[in-house]
Amino acid sequence: MTRRHSSNDEQQNFTKLDNDYVRNTDRAINRKQQARKRKMRRIVFFAIVPVIIIALLLNVLSHQNETLAAKEKSKEEANKHLTELKEEQETLNLKIKQLQDDEYIAKLLRKEYYLSEKGEVIFIMPDKKDKKDD
Repeated sequence: MTRRHSSNDEQQNFTKLDNDYVRNTDRAINRKQQARKRKMRRIVFFAIVPVIIIALLLNVLSHQNETLAAKEKSKEEANKHLTELKEEQETLNLKIKQLQDDEYIAKLLRKEYYLSEKGEVIFIMPDKKDKKDD
């Protein structure tokens, strides 16, 4: 039997025996340590990778929420503009109907251009607004 010095000889006051049992025990200890290291690496890998994936998914989610909010805002603005245009269209359609009526045209001409029918006299009265300015 030969004796083998351990790597920690300076710290410990014994030497290891160099036989099959000691070598097998050392190998078993090394295998256990290697298995622990692999296990820790797997644990770290399976802990970090999901965290990274979750972070990426949260980033995508926040970006989609921002995009959705911007599109909702533009949709509201477009709906508001559409409502205004519909109201304007209704007003213009009413005006078209009124301008097709001869009585309305005659009334408009008398009012705006001070035209009169035969035998009619036009008196211009000052508006209430003009009285306030004086």
